[in-house]
Amino acid sequence: MTGYYDYTLVAASFVVAVLASYSALYFGAQLVTLEQAKARLWLVLGALTMGTGVWVMHFVGMQAYVMPMEMSYDLTITLISWVAAVGASGLALHIIGKDRAGALQIVIGSLFMGGGITSMHYVGMAAMEMEPGMRYDPVLFSASVVIAVGASGVAMFICRRLQSIQGLKGTALQLGAALAMGVAICGMHYTGMAAMIYPENAMPAADNLLSGDWLGAPLALVSGVLILIALYASANDVKQRRNAEIQALEESQRVERKALYDSTTGLPNRASLANHLVRELARSETDRHVFAVLYLEVANHRDIPDNQAEEAIAALAKAVTTAVDDGTYLSRYSTSAFVLIVTNPAHHKYEDMYQRLRDLPRETDGGVTLELRAGQSVFPNSGRNSRMLMKKAMETSELRKLGLASLKEEVKSADYFEARSALPET
Repeated sequence: MTGYYDYTLVAASFVVAVLASYSALYFGAQLVTLEQAKARLWLVLGALTMGTGVWVMHFVGMQAYVMPMEMSYDLTITLISWVAAVGASGLALHIIGKDRAGALQIVIGSLFMGGGITSMHYVGMAAMEMEPGMRYDPVLFSASVVIAVGASGVAMFICRRLQSIQGLKGTALQLGAALAMGVAICGMHYTGMAAMIYPENAMPAADNLLSGDWLGAPLALVSGVLILIALYASANDVKQRRNAEIQALEESQRVERKALYDSTTGLPNRASLANHLVRELARSETDRHVFAVLYLEVANHRDIPDNQAEEAIAALAKAVTTAVDDGTYLSRYSTSAFVLIVTNPAHHKYEDMYQRLRDLPRETDGGVTLELRAGQSVFPNSGRNSRMLMKKAMETSELRKLGLASLKEEVKSADYFEARSALPET
């Protein structure tokens, strides 16, 4: 018995196969990022979406082959073929949704998934219950099984690789992979169809309850709509989760900024300075790191009216920020004091910076006069821990004494000058 293909339905079967493939890739890529309870729900939804899509593709492809008699199917066997498709899809998504899925798991998963798709296909063929029964060409039958297993393996491998790719690139790769998988699924199906040998005068059983007319274009349309709805719902869920993650990150950054940065000047605060000093001291243990702690204070801050104090300090912070070189750590230590951390402080490259600090404006735009004083300490000569360094730096004197001359008096360690000599002159 011979027939011919309705290429409109062939194209429809390919579209359904691509949609099913894309849904599998999409759901599989998201499973790793979900908490356990929601992952189970998505696993079920993904298995239903993918399995039903592959199952529908099969029957649309069957209906695309037009034969001299009307095709019909046994209801029970047809439902069994659907269960096989959904079960195989669920198993595959379960494997690729694991945190770790190595080559062995992918091979085992592809065997089960390919076996499930093959079972779905040939059980669905058996649902025709023709008399006399159909036979299969062993070579083409074997080829269809190989294609099913190979396509399943490639799909699972691609899905694992796509889990770490987000955004437009991830979507483009998923679409490309879905097209390739759609070709493979259709290749398996139509190879299996070619393997079928229809006996002459064969007819479907009279008690078949499903008409082939309902398993063609109508089923493809309904299935396609359902897959798109599932993808839309899952995409909306992903969007909400990402927005929640962004909000949580922003809140965390806001809390961190509030804890580590001064709200008025935006500079690191005292807590942030303590952390920075710990890091500087730790680094000094490995590379003989030498640094200075410069303490700059407004000595007359108690004499400044409350309604002008914050504005005056903010103006001073702006001036200090402008005066320091890039790479110099600047923090607001207290209401009236700032602390600078300078690496290799006796290097002549800082001459201009120290001069700018000595020339800081004493008068603000609001007419407030600032009495500025400064102190400094050098690690390791002045102290070997943050408490000693800060205590020494807070022994302030006139601002004009700040600079290379006084720092060189502090720096007397031969180790320091060896470290300094290794730096390039600028």
